[in-house]
Parts: sequence; structure tokens; C-alpha cells
Amino acid sequence: MIGLDVATLQWSLVAGGLFGAGIALIVAWLVPNRPQLAAFLDELSAPTQPGGESRRERPSDWLDRLGRRLMRLVPQLTLPIADLDLLRVPPQIYLARRFVSGALGFGLVTMVTAVLVALGYRPPILIPVAVSLGLGLVASLLPGLSVKQRAAARRDEFSFAFGAYVDLVATEHHSGSGTRQAMEVAATGGDSWMFERLAEELRRSRLTGQSPWDALERLGDRIGLADLADFAAVMRLSGEEGGAIYETLRARAATMRQTRLAKEVAEANQTGERISAVTALLAIVFLFLVGAPAVLRFLAL
Repeated sequence: MIGLDVATLQWSLVAGGLFGAGIALIVAWLVPNRPQLAAFLDELSAPTQPGGESRRERPSDWLDRLGRRLMRLVPQLTLPIADLDLLRVPPQIYLARRFVSGALGFGLVTMVTAVLVALGYRPPILIPVAVSLGLGLVASLLPGLSVKQRAAARRDEFSFAFGAYVDLVATEHHSGSGTRQAMEVAATGGDSWMFERLAEELRRSRLTGQSPWDALERLGDRIGLADLADFAAVMRLSGEEGGAIYETLRARAATMRQTRLAKEVAEANQTGERISAVTALLAIVFLFLVGAPAVLRFLAL
């Protein structure tokens, strides 16, 4: 009985120490610190809505502080910058979410182990440690998977709507508008996130004196949209050399629509094949259920 009490006390001390150390580290990281000049300038340069709030995802202060601390601790960590920029998620928020998710996964097993020890169960120490580390690692990967899936969906939406934008630019340019004016007017032709992002970049290029095609080319390279960079190259031909681009833009928009249609057809065919496979499997199971009693009765004779 004395040995049991000592072992229980040891497990309680280990679990409590780990939990307390984690809380202490989190509190230390969340203590407000002197803001960095680069972070302050990034906040000032963030695009704003008409109401004055940033269009970027508005994180809570503690996530922002935690993420900045982590970025200073691990400066060489590779982040999906293109996906984060496309989703308008600050890198420090993404990093903080991964850390918090991993800490919750690790802490969940620690708390369960503490409860089991308090109830008198004593699992081998390697089991909860391994499970805690494994669950924490898996949980820390979940925000990354979410960002990847959301970014892929955004790029799919972009390819769906960008053909309409190219058509609008071609129509505006053909009606006599200048290259910049055609691009800016066409960007007001929709209310989706893609049109808003394009209009935002074009407004910024006007304020900074940058050519609109250079701004869109850099945006396409930054967020991984090849169609946007190709479109910027065509608009540069018109803006710098005065080339006729109406037919080129219409042909490019038609190509985008055909590519999108081919992709939709391929996905529909894959869905039909999966449905056929499931239907065939259900038919086999049904025949087995119907024929099994007769086969068993014949074998019993």
C-alpha cells in the first residue's frame, strides 16, 4: 500500500509539473512586449475596408503575440507563404495556431494520464509520453492541412471567375478605355473575393505609381496563380507597346472556360465511376445475403 501511494504521488507530480510548465511558458510568451518596427509597418500597410478595418483576418491579440514570439524563436521555419497570402492569414497567426493545436493534443493525454493515476491506475511511463508526443505532432499538423485545403479551394474559385474578369477587361478596352482604366473598371464588375483583391492591388499600384500589370504579375507570383501572371504579360503588351489585345484576351478567356469545363467533366466522370463501384458492391452483398441461406442449406445435406 505504501508503494502504491508513493507511485501515485510520483505520477501526480510528473503530470502536474508538465502541466504547470506548459502554462508558465504560455503565460511568459503572452506577456505584452515592445512592438517591433517591422510588425508595426506591416499593420499600417495592410489593406483596409471602407469602414477602416483591415481585410486581413483579424486575430486575437494573444495569438498574434504568441506567433511573433515563435517566429523569433524559430526564424528558419518554412511556412506556406503563398497559401497564407491567398487566404489573408498572417504567418504569425498560422504558426500560433499550430503551436496551440499541438499543445492541446499533448495536454489532453497528460490530463487523462493524471486522472488515471489519481484513480489508482499506473500505465508504463513510456506509453503516455509516446502517445502525448504523437497526438501533439498530429494535432499541430491539422492547421497546415486546413490552410492547404482552403487555399486549393480559393485557387479553384479563382480559375472559375477569372475568365469573366478577362472578358470584362477585353470589352472595356475594346470600347475605348485605356489599359489601366479597363483593368480597374472590370475589377468593379463583381463582388467576389477575387474581384475585390484585384481592385485592391490596382488601387495600391495607382497610389504607389506602379504599373498595374506589374502589380498583378507580382500578385500572381506571390500567391501562386499562373493565369494572373500570364494575363499581366498580355496587358503589358498593350500598355507599353500599344498592341491590340482584344482578340488575345477573348481567346484566353475562352481557353480558361474550356479548361474549367474539361476539369468539371473529368470530376463528374470520376464521381460516376465511384457511384458505379459502390452500386456493384451493394449488388454483390445483396446477392450474397439472398443466396447464402440456400448455399448453407445445400451444404448441410
